[in-house]
Amino acid sequence: MRARTLTAILAGLFFGLGAAGSAYSQDLPRTNLKLIGSPISSPNWVNVLKPFWLDRVPQKSNGQVTVDGISMTEVGVKGPEMLRLAKVRVADLVAGSTTLVSGELPENDGIDIAGLIQDTDTLHKVIDAYRPTLEKLYEEKVGVVPIGFWPTGAQVFWCATPIGGLKDLTGKKVRVFSATTANFVEAIGAIPVTMSFSEVVPALQRNVIDCALTGANSGNIAKWTDVATHMYPVVVGWGINFIVANAKSWQALDPAVRDFLSEQVQTDMVAEGWKMAENATQHGIWCSTGDDRCDVNATAPKKLEKRDLTLVPVTEEDKQTLKNLIAKSQLPEFAERCGAACTKGWNETVGKIVNVTAPVP
Repeated sequence: MRARTLTAILAGLFFGLGAAGSAYSQDLPRTNLKLIGSPISSPNWVNVLKPFWLDRVPQKSNGQVTVDGISMTEVGVKGPEMLRLAKVRVADLVAGSTTLVSGELPENDGIDIAGLIQDTDTLHKVIDAYRPTLEKLYEEKVGVVPIGFWPTGAQVFWCATPIGGLKDLTGKKVRVFSATTANFVEAIGAIPVTMSFSEVVPALQRNVIDCALTGANSGNIAKWTDVATHMYPVVVGWGINFIVANAKSWQALDPAVRDFLSEQVQTDMVAEGWKMAENATQHGIWCSTGDDRCDVNATAPKKLEKRDLTLVPVTEEDKQTLKNLIAKSQLPEFAERCGAACTKGWNETVGKIVNVTAPVP
């Protein structure tokens, strides 16, 4: 019933959006696709998905491939529902977050285990190594074809109380946004508190929580800098995004269109997503802590603000402690949810890159 209702809603939303028209290209057949993307105000929708699918794809195909796109905000659905929308072919293309759908596919967490990956170079290698596993699972279990993965940016600690490093988080109440981040916070001796993004600023003001997790840029744009005093840039996670195509829709496309879209997604859209994530991380930290390298326009159209939070260094001791904690808590928990076959596959791919081994349940 939910899928049928959404189909009716989408028919109304998509109708009349208008496909771009131009003379027929000699290379590509006329093709129109329907897309549901990230929340309407999110950087992924504003800076990555919308300009790529609604503008550059028609331009680069000489008007032969057009996309009618709307955000999940306009549809009125939540993140965990996104894969199901693609599965039942409510839209041809659907973008979402792996974190929000890991309940259905625990393997999703394999590319973003909380606290494990601290830099984008390693993250690139991890996603490349584990992508074949995810592609097979998505198609077999959900009936969709992944065509791109990219991060949102580093999720870090924003604190309204003085801290000097990892050990000072013991006993602190920390806002989390997923099961994996909650497990991580528990592992370091802090107390996870689940609350919505909009509740964080007043909660920090009233000392309901001591710290909160979000992106280095997201907290700045949302003015967490008004209440936070310290930023601790240990990376808890990256918020991996995906875009998938309904398998039947994808296979029904002319091979030339599939090849065109696959290439453009990787060389244009995904590349732009990675660039956005790296800018968001670097300038989010620099601007929030008053670094001279801060460019307040780095995440345009949403501007950052230069403030003077205390930057807490991530020491080598902290990094080693993190690695030990992850081996004792995060990896066993992931292995238990994922199963023996999944864990073995993870150890042979991601595990070799990050030089850790998950216990096979």
